[in-house]
Amino acid sequence: MAGKLSEEDYNKIKKNIIKKLYSKKAFSKGHLLYERLTMSVPSHLKGHVDDVLKNLIKEEIVLHYSKTKHGDAYQLNIKKLKEIEDIIF
Repeated sequence: MAGKLSEEDYNKIKKNIIKKLYSKKAFSKGHLLYERLTMSVPSHLKGHVDDVLKNLIKEEIVLHYSKTKHGDAYQLNIKKLKEIEDIIF
């Protein structure tokens, strides 16, 4: 898929990332690696995951946990729990 990402696809990726982190309880103590997050995204949209993830970090919904020997790890911002639940449900 070349070009710009539609708003519908953007929201689909955003919801998938947040849902995955939420279901694994990746808040203050847990985290998920980048490759695990991309597994929940449809294959034709995987090229746009970086952009969506950067926007979620700017919005402070997702936090960059750390860089591990296996790659970058991410977690949800517990302070934005209400906003996160509004996106998922």
